[in-house]
Amino acid sequence: MTLAAVAAAGFLLLGRGESGPDTFHVPAHPTGIAVTGHEVWVAAPQSGALTVLDTRSGRRIGEPVRTGGTPTRIALGAKAAWVADTGRGAVIPVRRSNDHAYAPLRVGADVSDVALSARVVWALDSAAGVVRTLEPGGRPIRDLPIGPDAVDIAADERWVVGVSAGNAELTWIDARARRIAGHVPLGGVPVAVDVTGDTAWVADAGRDAVVRVDLRSGKAIGSVRVGARPVAIAADGDDVYVLCGGDRMVWNVSGKGDVNWKRPAGREPTALALDADDVWVADAGADTVIRLDR
Repeated sequence: MTLAAVAAAGFLLLGRGESGPDTFHVPAHPTGIAVTGHEVWVAAPQSGALTVLDTRSGRRIGEPVRTGGTPTRIALGAKAAWVADTGRGAVIPVRRSNDHAYAPLRVGADVSDVALSARVVWALDSAAGVVRTLEPGGRPIRDLPIGPDAVDIAADERWVVGVSAGNAELTWIDARARRIAGHVPLGGVPVAVDVTGDTAWVADAGRDAVVRVDLRSGKAIGSVRVGARPVAIAADGDDVYVLCGGDRMVWNVSGKGDVNWKRPAGREPTALALDADDVWVADAGADTVIRLDR
């Protein structure tokens, strides 16, 4: 290999000339991560607790927040964190101002994911294949079916999107109307999803690809090959980040189908989140959180 080829390969691996990631220790094999403001919230089901880190220094803020149960995923609002407790089939509210965890709100056989949109908490019950709403004021829970073996949900201001591995389908929900807005068959093995505007991005572990879906037309409009066994995805407009467990890399791809860069993501990457400047990865294999420049 020529010297120029070696240099080009190194740039692709690290991306934009960066020297490498920052890593911060967290306990007990983290599986969920969310970022807002200057806080990174990390869920570790084996510990029954959440760890909060400062985005600038990576230092822990306060003591771990004890929720009990098996906290696996987190959605962050302005005043509260909402935690998916898979073992108890519940959502746990945590007040962000003092890290106080309230009693679990039981919503189904299991709760594998949680999202926020239109002043509603959306909880995914994978066993039942439904998304359930937790409304303000304790209004009745509403069940919205998204298919067998539902595996992931995501939300923005308008849409809640979910993917089902059982029927390889994407479903999107009008968050304000609280109703199903559409379905589209995808094929493959969809395992993770994100949404920005009228576009959903789906990680397909069967084909090692990312599929772009236009929610206005209800059609898949292209795909991008990424690394082996994608496990998580996060998007900011057409700037998309895919976490792959097979090659243990974060892939950055564009809406045009280009691969911008890929970078190492630890021993056993499980989840990722974005803020304005960085990509944050939970690495269950090394009990760390990794920070990468975007």
